Amino acid sequence: MAGKKAGNLNKTTVAELANDKAAVYKILNAKGDNVYTGAAAKGKVQEQIAKHMRGGEEAIPGAKSVKLTQKPTVGEARKSAARIIKRDQPKNN
Repeated sequence: MAGKKAGNLNKTTVAELANDKAAVYKILNAKGDNVYTGAAAKGKVQEQIAKHMRGGEEAIPGAKSVKLTQKPTVGEARKSAARIIKRDQPKNN
């Protein structure tokens, strides 16, 4: 099962996110603005995003939802994340 590629930032949705490939993810606020962008390796996507939820060790203030784009490798995910960060300049990066 490929899993979801977007949803609210909560335990249920994060557990259903695609975890079978490396990914670049954007954490959005209630307005839909990108407030954080990150990259995660295959098998670590859900774990990495869960860190950014309220109460997580790297919680992002105002985080409401997440969107992810799968990539073939973690290297490609990191390169894509760097481009997005440069372009969007998310508040919490």
